[in-house]
Amino acid sequence: IDPLRMLMVGGRAYVEAWCRRAEAVRLFRADRIDAVTELDEPAVVPPQARPHDLTDGVFRPSPDLPLITLRIGRGERWITEYYPCERVEAGDGDQWLVSLRVTDLGWARRFVLGLGPEVSVVAPAELADQVRAQALAALEAYGTPVLGAATSADPAVGAVTQ
Repeated sequence: IDPLRMLMVGGRAYVEAWCRRAEAVRLFRADRIDAVTELDEPAVVPPQARPHDLTDGVFRPSPDLPLITLRIGRGERWITEYYPCERVEAGDGDQWLVSLRVTDLGWARRFVLGLGPEVSVVAPAELADQVRAQALAALEAYGTPVLGAATSADPAVGAVTQ
């Protein structure tokens, strides 16, 4: 990155910089930076790089960003207070359907996986598939048998077609 400025927004420190990989101006939360390596070359910010207007906060949802819909239980309703939601509606029982814009599906996958069992992905199907695949991979890494699947550790289980 080629730093533009350091700033505080909502009590958090950010580095605003030209990201060489994304070829765009990006915000990086300072507390989430794991390592810094100073290069021998000076920072070179291209002339088209413009700092973000952060008067309305760091994240500003827009129609061009992916829309996700989650089914959340009572314990996860804090999401509607913490994130800007486009739609919140009562579902079955204590569950709500919540739709919100995200910067990308990779972030959404990590977000959903960090939530509890009271959350499931309704849409898009691609996100639901990614969350399911990563959750199954995590269970497999821990050696936890997945319900309905045969494991080599259980010889009594016959062949299973899925």
